[in-house]
Amino acid sequence: MAQHIIALCMIVMMTVIFVQTLSRYVIFYSLPWSEELSRYLYVTLTLLGLNLAVTSKQLVRIDIIDNYVKGPWLNIIRQLLALIITVFFFVSSFGMVDVSQYQTSPAMGLSMQIMYTIVSAGFLLSALACAFELYDAIFGKHAPTDSAEV
Repeated sequence: MAQHIIALCMIVMMTVIFVQTLSRYVIFYSLPWSEELSRYLYVTLTLLGLNLAVTSKQLVRIDIIDNYVKGPWLNIIRQLLALIITVFFFVSSFGMVDVSQYQTSPAMGLSMQIMYTIVSAGFLLSALACAFELYDAIFGKHAPTDSAEV
C-alpha cells in the first residue's frame, strides 16, 4: 500500500513540476502553487519511504561494523537507535503542530497544521514500525536477512 502512495506522490509531483516548467517557458506564466504542492508531496513521499525502509529492513547499514560485530545484539542496537530517533522526532513535532495552527501556506492558503500533522503521522508510523522490528529482534521472531543490504 505504501508503495502505491509513494508512486502516486511521485507521479503527481513530477507532473506538477513538468507543468510548472512548461508554463514558465512556453506561456511565460509561473504557477504560484506548484512549488508548495511539490514540497508537500516530497515530505509525504520521504516519510512514507522511511516507514517502508523500516518495514522492509532496508535501513542504512555500515558494512565494516557488520563485519566486525556479529550476533543478534547489533540488530537490537540498530533497531533501538532507530526507535529512539523516530520517537524523538515524533515528540518534537508536537510543538510544530501546535504553533502551525495559526499559519497558512502563502501560495495555496492551506493551514500549515496539515503539513506538520503529516510529518507527525509519518514519524509515528515509523516509530511503531521500529518498535515492532525491535520486538522481533529481541524475541527472535524473524532473523535479520542479509539480502536486504544494499
